[in-house]
Amino acid sequence: MPNTRRTTQDARHKTHDTRRTTQDTKGFTLIELLIVISIIAILAATIIPNFIGFDVEAKISATRTNLDSLKTRITLFRAKEGRYPDSLGEFLTKYYYDAGIKKLYLTKMPAEMISSKSGNNNYVDSTQESGFTNQGGWIYFKDTAELKVNLDEPLSEKWGEYADQKPSEW
Repeated sequence: MPNTRRTTQDARHKTHDTRRTTQDTKGFTLIELLIVISIIAILAATIIPNFIGFDVEAKISATRTNLDSLKTRITLFRAKEGRYPDSLGEFLTKYYYDAGIKKLYLTKMPAEMISSKSGNNNYVDSTQESGFTNQGGWIYFKDTAELKVNLDEPLSEKWGEYADQKPSEW
């Protein structure tokens, strides 16, 4: 009888081992992979458009903020020098005194973020009669001391809620 018991236990043990090896195979089934891929696709479809919207909003906000900063510099230049600048380039070369400290009006020209992915800090000095060159960057009208974004065409649909706005009118 002791031998029979051992044989039965061995048989159970072998059967158990066989089941274990078939259940312990490593990897994923096709169904599991399809479910995971579907979940990732659904998440990507809902999240990616939100990131695209943030990018547009950030570029518009940065451009408007930089435009306001440059306009403030024009006002400061007028207050300190008693005249308007002949060129935007004067901001990069002319100094003023602030409480006895010598400072440049601008250390570098800020970028406009509409015409280029990396930003465009080029500027054109022009007159109202000559109009816009639409090359991006900034345009300074010397005859009226006005600063504008050098884009006088409506924005495309990729700009979302800003589509059809002219950056030159900001």
